[in-house]
Amino acid sequence: MNLFRILGFCLLALLTFASSPTVQAHFHHTGSAPILDYHSEFTGDSDVEKRKSSDTGIREVVPRDLRQRYAKWKEELLSTEFGRTQWDHYANNKQFLLRIVVSENRKYGAGTDDFEWNKDGELVAATITLGKNLDKGYPDPVYYPVMNSLATYDNFYEISGDILASAKLIHEIGHVNFTAQANSKVFQQQNKLMASYNSIFLKNGYDTSDPRLVELANELGGKPIEIWEAREYKSEVSSLRYLMERINREPYYCSVFTRVKRNIANYASNYKESFELTAGESALNPCGN
Repeated sequence: MNLFRILGFCLLALLTFASSPTVQAHFHHTGSAPILDYHSEFTGDSDVEKRKSSDTGIREVVPRDLRQRYAKWKEELLSTEFGRTQWDHYANNKQFLLRIVVSENRKYGAGTDDFEWNKDGELVAATITLGKNLDKGYPDPVYYPVMNSLATYDNFYEISGDILASAKLIHEIGHVNFTAQANSKVFQQQNKLMASYNSIFLKNGYDTSDPRLVELANELGGKPIEIWEAREYKSEVSSLRYLMERINREPYYCSVFTRVKRNIANYASNYKESFELTAGESALNPCGN
């Protein structure tokens, strides 16, 4: 486990312990791009009113002073066929409620939580929470190799903040897609065990060889950070597919995807095949580089 993953693991454990049973992670990019508090949340006791059986589709909860900004993010998302397909899937779904909330309390990040399942184990509701400054700040490349690639370190080009925000939004929709396809009992049990693992990890001096942690990892099928990062990478594929379509005629297209390719090679090489299978091999070689 390299230094970035060790730090990420410690942060994940600290934040899980602080807000259990919600699994959270915050990462800070310290390069020339704005610092980002990036949250990626998977489960937790709902702080919003539970879904009513007649409540379906997409419910957008946006403060009045943020509606114009949010409208631009949504417009960018819907400017692509992939974005429209993803949006329409939930907007027209009579069995599911997707809440999209823009929060004054959250800055640059986003999160997905408040999952609800019916008695048959089918996901029937989820909440995506967007920070009011979603159009600023870039996640680190370790777990977000695609979204990080939008950072303009060299200042040779400028990418609209609205595109960045829509890439973050489609990433969160990817989390909803993944959770809907997952086995509900396994998913919920994983999060429960992950919270227990991280609580012990913080109290034992970060000793992953602790027999209790080894036993929990065996029950989980891997360390919590491995499970968490797999979920993030699967959602990054959604951002990849969106950006392939949205910026394919922009002058910075090759620069962005060269960085995507490099980030995946450096930080997510084990998931390269997943990116290629889902988005197509050309996604990592769009300009013959």
